[in-house]
Amino acid sequence: MQGDDARTSSVGTLAALILLSALKGADLQLLPSSFRAMEHEMGLKPHILGVMALCQGVACAVTGPIWGNLVDCGASRKLLLKVGAGLWGLCTFQLAFTSKVWEMLLLRLLNGAALSMLWPVVQSFIADLTTSKNVGQVCGKVHCAANFGQVIACLMVVPISEQEIMGLMGWRLALAVVGALSLSVVLFVELAVEEVARSWDSRRFGLLCELRKLAGFFRIRTFCVIVLQGVFGTIPAAAQSFTTMYFQYLSIGNSMCGLITAIRTVGDGIGGALGGYLGDVASSVSPRYGRTCVAMISVTAGSPFVYVVYMAIPREASLGVFFAGILFSMGLFTSWEVPGCLQPMMMNIVPKRHLSSAFSWDVAIVFASGNTLGPLLVGFIAQDVCTGERMMWVKMSDGLG
Repeated sequence: MQGDDARTSSVGTLAALILLSALKGADLQLLPSSFRAMEHEMGLKPHILGVMALCQGVACAVTGPIWGNLVDCGASRKLLLKVGAGLWGLCTFQLAFTSKVWEMLLLRLLNGAALSMLWPVVQSFIADLTTSKNVGQVCGKVHCAANFGQVIACLMVVPISEQEIMGLMGWRLALAVVGALSLSVVLFVELAVEEVARSWDSRRFGLLCELRKLAGFFRIRTFCVIVLQGVFGTIPAAAQSFTTMYFQYLSIGNSMCGLITAIRTVGDGIGGALGGYLGDVASSVSPRYGRTCVAMISVTAGSPFVYVVYMAIPREASLGVFFAGILFSMGLFTSWEVPGCLQPMMMNIVPKRHLSSAFSWDVAIVFASGNTLGPLLVGFIAQDVCTGERMMWVKMSDGLG
């Protein structure tokens, strides 16, 4: 009976983690899915939209170590889940009724700070619920859930983003719905999540303790490699938050743009689940190199797909279905490294009592760099460089004419 109770509690906890991951994925997708509508309704330029993505991403990264430190000190992870979900639900709901840029930037900052709670808490629970034989599969399920949330957001938000529904623009209504769902999931966490009571250790709490732990993490060579891979991988990933807007500029309809992005995200979710399974299989065959090989194959596959999507395929609206197929394949083969290698490896190299802080610092360094450079570069290049080149070609054409 005790075994049955343990299995029931672990299933309930995992279900709550999956649901929260799906809502986080939906919340993160709301902004890029609304770029075009916000540009039309509020007259926002691309670099302002990039700054909004920057605010949310950097806030998520910078505040992560605070949540990680609380987890490692013995704070109730169940309470942290409820507080974080409630805060990001309130911020997302308020964003639906805000029109001032400074208010949106502030709410994006607060939203990012609340969203950063989920990653260290989830990783701490996964470490408790798994063994080395199935850790990749569980990480893959959580990864897939986050992508499922993104898919729902793509399919629901992009087609209605520029329509008026019940007196609200579609993108605003979507924010209100996701915010309300996030608030309601707090009750599900209370009912479903079970955790063993832990004692609070105030000696491990504080900035100096975290900095000492960070210095210790950097003495682990594998940790350094994980961080570097994340930095270089996150920059293009963050820049691709403008992909939906790129397709809209190709005169592809909003519904088709949402479908293309959703199909790509479906591929990413399936690929994450597949990568977690492949990582477990490869680790059983070669404990030392198996997961690393899975990650290398996935990362190497990314460059050809990016070239094909943005350079090789003609920029024509009639090729929307072709774009969708390529992006699905891209997601399927380029999303193995995190659930298949990086997450399980981190759990192997870092002591369990410091695990949440390690994941938090990894995200802080990786996402701060990626979300700083990626969206800003795309926004400024699209507004200044590409606009300047377009004007130059127009002048040349007029001169030749």
